Amino acid sequence: MQPERIWARRAGASGHLVAQVIGHGGQSLFVSTGAPRGRAGSVDLIVIGSRGVMAWESGDEIGEPAMSAADSPSPRLIAALEAALKSSQPVDVDHPAIHAESSTPLPLASRPALRAAYAPVAGPVGVLLVTGNHSHQENYARSFAQDPRCRLIGLTDEADIPARRRELNAQLAAELQIPVIDDFDAAVRRYDVHVISICAAPERRARLIARAAAAGKHLYLDKPLAASVAESQAIVDAVRAAGVNQQMFSLVHTGFAERVRRVVESGELGELVAIHADAFFAKGMPGTADLKQVRRERAEPTEFESIEAKRELHNVGVYSLVQLRWLLGREVRRVFANTCNYFFAEHQRLNMEDYAHVTLELDGGVIATVATGRVGWRSHAMGGINRVTLVGTKRSVCVDWYKPRFEVWADEAPWQLPSRHPEDPMGFWTSTTTAAGAKPKLGWLTPADATNDVKHFVDCVVAGRPSDVSAVDAAAVMEMLMAAYRS
Repeated sequence: MQPERIWARRAGASGHLVAQVIGHGGQSLFVSTGAPRGRAGSVDLIVIGSRGVMAWESGDEIGEPAMSAADSPSPRLIAALEAALKSSQPVDVDHPAIHAESSTPLPLASRPALRAAYAPVAGPVGVLLVTGNHSHQENYARSFAQDPRCRLIGLTDEADIPARRRELNAQLAAELQIPVIDDFDAAVRRYDVHVISICAAPERRARLIARAAAAGKHLYLDKPLAASVAESQAIVDAVRAAGVNQQMFSLVHTGFAERVRRVVESGELGELVAIHADAFFAKGMPGTADLKQVRRERAEPTEFESIEAKRELHNVGVYSLVQLRWLLGREVRRVFANTCNYFFAEHQRLNMEDYAHVTLELDGGVIATVATGRVGWRSHAMGGINRVTLVGTKRSVCVDWYKPRFEVWADEAPWQLPSRHPEDPMGFWTSTTTAAGAKPKLGWLTPADATNDVKHFVDCVVAGRPSDVSAVDAAAVMEMLMAAYRS
């Protein structure tokens, strides 16, 4: 890798160093280094290639690895690193005196909570669905249906949707044995509807959410919140004016996220100085991207998903950013990011990133990083690398979604790739991956996770309390995402 640009920060007064390097050929490198007690001499390494992933976790038992003089960083890279630390800006490695203005400051706007309480919903919670199959509604709707406190009322959508979207809506309604209600505004005003679950494409969400909020209904919202910062703020304004409860789907109501929070709140880290989140989806058939094409990002993207590709920072990276805000409650001051096309020709053709990494400077000097993307069906033994490393002044801790686990070897056929579904080559939706023959990977067995995001929101609606991933939080995360694209 030939370094081209480097951004680096020290986390608080701890001396912990975080650096992000971009290579001449579009390669990316994250480095997070320091020596808190309890992890001295350990090395964690993830190497991501166009056809797979390797991960090394050394543990705490080894000494500091030896380095020869030939392995030492070049003087020009050291000079660029020092310039980046002094300037708080990315610098050109070949010309370290020249600051590359590609990090993005965020305005620290006031974010008042929406409400402290809502009127509780007594009796069956009536749920209206917006959009059907080939959306996350496939999962959300079934979670609502399985909750004994809820009753599905019907499915609705805008009048001028394409014929294929209308057909997909009808498919899910038939599977769930609920009616399709053609008149959206009449559907959202029904007296027996208390909650509306909205899973329209990002470009349509803001206007649908505003109309549903105006009808006085509580809102369960797909992620990310919208397609722009302005639309996100319009949603916040709409739900504040309507006085309705709301929650955006995330992964913070999982056993994994709770384990991370327990570590943060335990005090065993000392003062938290850095947090690193790796979140990768092991789906899709990689190896088709042209690695000679270096990605050039758009500062203000307007299209986020299609049949064959999604912007994976927007689609997958959002989980880590929500968890970051949920854990720490700190505002982000500055963002430095790089988006890439490493794996899929489909993403490259549509100018949608399949990989990204983001470095964020938070209030109080805490540095956070997110590495995220869709990296291929066979890139991981389960659903993809998903872990959070917490670095403190006393020690550091890595929490892995798939630990603890059983590892299983048995006399059975190895896991096979599903066929390529023509309407979902990346494996976005449950219905299409099932139709393509996708089977669960059984090499690792992990404890059952009893937590549920929909259940948490129903708890909030029934009790009349606000959610912990509100439209305000979702809008703050949207600012982080769009700042990353501008960077």
